[in-house]
Amino acid sequence: MQPSVHTHYSVDRFYRYVLWAALAITPFAFFFNTELFHLLNCRRDAVALNYFFLTLTSLADGLWVIMIATVAQSLRPRNFGVLLLALVIGNLLLQSGKIFIDADRPLRAIGDSVCILGYPLTSRSFPSGHSFSAILLFMYLRPRHSILAGCLVLIVAILGAVSRAYVGVHFPRDIITGSLMAVAAYLAAERFAPRLHLWQLSAPVRSAGLIIVGAGTALIYIFAYHEKTRELEAVLTPAAWVVAAYWALYSAYRVYAAFRR
Repeated sequence: MQPSVHTHYSVDRFYRYVLWAALAITPFAFFFNTELFHLLNCRRDAVALNYFFLTLTSLADGLWVIMIATVAQSLRPRNFGVLLLALVIGNLLLQSGKIFIDADRPLRAIGDSVCILGYPLTSRSFPSGHSFSAILLFMYLRPRHSILAGCLVLIVAILGAVSRAYVGVHFPRDIITGSLMAVAAYLAAERFAPRLHLWQLSAPVRSAGLIIVGAGTALIYIFAYHEKTRELEAVLTPAAWVVAAYWALYSAYRVYAAFRR
């Protein structure tokens, strides 16, 4: 049975409430930036929790977000053009902020008392790119038929964003700003993408583009990415190979289906 219009409206209203709540707490993230960071930052003896957040922060990386999004698109098509446009809009703003503001990260601003997990960083803290990627992926995948499903996906995305403070590389102000930028970029892309006729190419061209982006991102991560999480490389690199293998099988299936017609 198809979800009713009322259900879609209720879920969308829930997402609006979440956005208003995020806007309401934004000033606190700036006023109590350091205090909140110390509250969220990891404890070196919390081994299981450390690996949990280290995994989330690794999957919130832009390359993994693209890999997840492309696989999701191949399994259940959405408006991929909106995501592409949101990535362009958001990264223009995000990278401009990082370059021109060039804020110190916690390790440089606070010192060696910061608990660092994974790759240590010292500069270009504001805003958070991983938080942007995590929330942008949520905007793309967000369920429209169930508040419960929406809550679950949203919680994972928020934990992915918060993990940046947990692993010690971003302040709360960086995280909330990057997250809100993702929402703004996606909403702007939803508004303007139809005018640009994005992702309205023929089905074979769309499939080829999806394969190139998905497989190419996996191969870039495997062979050219220099900020891999060392503690999880034994898991994440094979996982990227699985993604590459998925696209090889997907390509073979598409070719086979084309010849069967």
